[in-house]
Order: sequence, then structure tokens, then C-alpha cells
Amino acid sequence: MIDDILRRFRPSLPPVAVLLDPPFLGALRVASSRKETTPLVRHEEEVTLPEEGYLPAAEELHAKVSGLLARLGQPKRISAVLGDSFFRMQVMSLSEFPRQEEERRQVIFWNLRKSLNVPVESLRMSYEVIQRTPGGTTLWVALCPEEPARLLEAAFQRGGCQLGHLGASSVELFNLARSRDVVTDQGNALLIHRTPAYLSFLFTEGGRPLFFRCKETDVSGDGAEEGRLQQEVRLTLAYYKDKLGGGPLEKVLVHRYPEGADLPLEELEAEGTRVETMASALPPLPGGALREPQYMPLYALLERN
Repeated sequence: MIDDILRRFRPSLPPVAVLLDPPFLGALRVASSRKETTPLVRHEEEVTLPEEGYLPAAEELHAKVSGLLARLGQPKRISAVLGDSFFRMQVMSLSEFPRQEEERRQVIFWNLRKSLNVPVESLRMSYEVIQRTPGGTTLWVALCPEEPARLLEAAFQRGGCQLGHLGASSVELFNLARSRDVVTDQGNALLIHRTPAYLSFLFTEGGRPLFFRCKETDVSGDGAEEGRLQQEVRLTLAYYKDKLGGGPLEKVLVHRYPEGADLPLEELEAEGTRVETMASALPPLPGGALREPQYMPLYALLERN
């Protein structure tokens, strides 16, 4: 399982978490037991972003965070899920993996410098070992820009709340699917995550990440844009098969918010791939309630606590 990205601590109980996936800002406070998660407080609103950047302007950010914390009952600690476009995530294979942590990070950053077009010193990095073999070590590496992450933490700190865990939406969704046995350790699977701002693909093999891609988009109802999104799906599936040598996909999970045009998955279904939405694949909440699609990444995080 892909562990917490950029983890510092697990959320306190009752679990409280915020989702910043522009233009959507949402939060959940839930009462949690070992067997069920019951929503207590929901909060959602839109955020306005500058032409460049992931966060609202400083004063608007502080105002949004202040109102959100008041709605949630002024928690002292909180976890956050951010949109995939805030992160860079990849699988990295290393022939040598030092024992000392500082040396490991130096090796990882050395490899990242060869593939990234931004200074690695401006990024916050976390990694997880996902496989060890006699020939080397395979890592899942996640990075995010340091300055926006620091500003977000400062906004919550200003409101008397410590922001700990930072997780990517698609990773949280996949971890929930794993924890509910919707995706198993056998075979290959794909999670497709679509929002108004991006389209993400997370391919897995034997329960481990194999390839991740996030394509920023503008889903505004424009017919041409819908066509481009469908083309992105076809091109990404072709890359998985032809370039990565990926095996047959046993399952494709799709999470979309808001709903839009269907994705071109008919060929996969004809090959025997089972295509499901996250909402239909997961067991219902207590009382038979369904998880609201806009909050799905938050349920994904909070239900695993």
C-alpha cells in the first residue's frame, strides 16, 4: 500500500481533514469507530486562484482557513488532501540504496535533477520503499513545492491549528480502494481521477504503483476540451501497453467530480476489464448513505484512520 505522502502524524480523533482541490475547498469532521465513519460536519466553498499558483492570495487564504476552522469546531490538528496537480509523483528504481537517510535523500535528489526542470531545492520530498530485489530498490517518490506548502501550514498555524499530513487525492483514493479490498495485490489496476482542473492516471501492478500521470485541463463544458480529454485517456492507455509493457488491466476505478462526458473505456471492457466508479465499488456508509463525490478523497483519508 502507498503510505501517507509527506506524513508527519496521523489525524487526531475525531478525525478532521480538509480538501483543497481548486476551485473546491471542502472539509469533513467525522465520528470514527473501528467499524464505521459517520460524518458530523461538512463544509464546502469555492476558492479563487491567481493566474499562476496553487493557493489563493495570502489574506484570502487566511480568511478561508479561519472560516473553515470555525465551522469545524476549532480543531487543534488537521490533515489535508490536496489535488494531484500540487504534487509530482513517480516510481524510481535505484541499483544502490544507502543505509543512511541523508545519503538516501542525496541519491534520490541526484536522480530527480536529471528529470525535473525545476530546482530540487525548492521542493519538499517524501519517499516510500515499495519493492526490494537483489537487483535494486524501487521507490515511490512524492514532491510538492516547498513555499506553498509552508504558506498553507502558516495559515492554519495562524488559526491555532497544526497542519500535519499532506496527501494527494489519487493516492488517498487508491489507498481506500486497497483497504476495502476493491483493489487487491493480484494483477494490474488503474485509477482514473477527473476534476475540473486535471485528469490523473495511477497504474498499479500487484498492489504497487507502476506509473502516474497528471494532465492539467480546463473542463468547462467545451466540446473540444472533452475530445482532448478522451484523447488523453487513449494515449495514456497506449503508453502503458506499448512503452511500459503493462499487462491486462483487471480493474479500472473511475472517480469524477463533477460528472461529465463518458471516458473511452469500452475497448478495455470488451477485453474483460471491470470498470467501476469509486462510489459504486465501495461499501456504503452507516445507514446506507453514499459518500458525496466531492468529499470522496477526504473519506478516503478518514476511513483509514
